[in-house]
Amino acid sequence: MKIKTILVPHDGEQMSDRALMYAAEFAKALEAEIILLHVIEEITIPPSLVLGNDRVLVARARRSIASDIEREWNRFAQDKIRLLSNEKVKVSSEVKTGDPAEQIIKSAKDADLIIMGSRRLQGLSKVVVALGSVARKVSERANCPVMLVH
Repeated sequence: MKIKTILVPHDGEQMSDRALMYAAEFAKALEAEIILLHVIEEITIPPSLVLGNDRVLVARARRSIASDIEREWNRFAQDKIRLLSNEKVKVSSEVKTGDPAEQIIKSAKDADLIIMGSRRLQGLSKVVVALGSVARKVSERANCPVMLVH
């Protein structure tokens, strides 16, 4: 099986940057394309916080916050795309909204490989956090191979 498309979920953190660098090396060697994915989680705004119980204002605030996050992500992604394009790596960027694990799995339907960052946990935090981790959910449910980078 030839790897043509590598999905790299990115949350703006250092581990995701490391995963992207690994993906770039794979993409160069395999002449594959990278899809850089950012997922904006559902934004919860307590209705009683400043906005009262006005559902229209709450919905408008959610859209405004999501729009700001997406605009900031697009700037961030363009910097990464420029950097990798200079290295002769083909990269595109996508933004989705919703549960990160679910959106990554949906986005991976056309990917041949997922490369994503995962925090290295120790002790009790390893058990507690790992039970709900995005990386764990994706690695268990994706239809393609998943490489976790620590």
